[in-house]
Amino acid sequence: MVAHFKLPEEKSESASPRLVICLTGMPGAGKSTCAEASESLGFEVFRMGDDVRMEAERRKVPPTDENLGAIMFQLRQSGGIVAIAILCKQRIERDAKSKLILIDGIRNVNEFIEFKKLGRAVLVSIHATPDRRFKFLQARGRSDSPQTLQSFEDRDRRELTVGIGEAIALADEVIMNDGSLNELKEAAVALFKRQKEEYLAE
Repeated sequence: MVAHFKLPEEKSESASPRLVICLTGMPGAGKSTCAEASESLGFEVFRMGDDVRMEAERRKVPPTDENLGAIMFQLRQSGGIVAIAILCKQRIERDAKSKLILIDGIRNVNEFIEFKKLGRAVLVSIHATPDRRFKFLQARGRSDSPQTLQSFEDRDRRELTVGIGEAIALADEVIMNDGSLNELKEAAVALFKRQKEEYLAE
């Protein structure tokens, strides 16, 4: 049985003059690491997955990979493909204290278009091999981490059905996660710093 979800009414306000960096990439590619690195430059991080986890908490459902995946689909089925983006955008409009925003977890191009309403938006794709991603997810050990290679591959296929492949392909910038953790952080900081400088110069 599908739980119906109604999105809150949106306010018709003009776009705020923010810099909004949106991260996309397959699970375990390194998005969270890059997001954390952005905080050293004054970015405020908002994770789209948090909106799904909050919905799981509201429903009193354990935050397993299977449950979170099901809720993600239900939210999009009842509220449209940008349902989670709208929830996250409203959270930013309500809670953000910085004009420098980083959004972790873009899964389709329409979500990115939604976030463009917040200001100057840049879509950044993080790339890593499947083997590297699987090992990282297992090491992270979160409640939604895949326990087997089969569950990892199932999760990848689920992500692809909501349009993440197109978002990765159409990204404005790309960060390759093929070295050390420090190298990934350094690459992210260099890219975010350049975007920040261009934004401040406008």
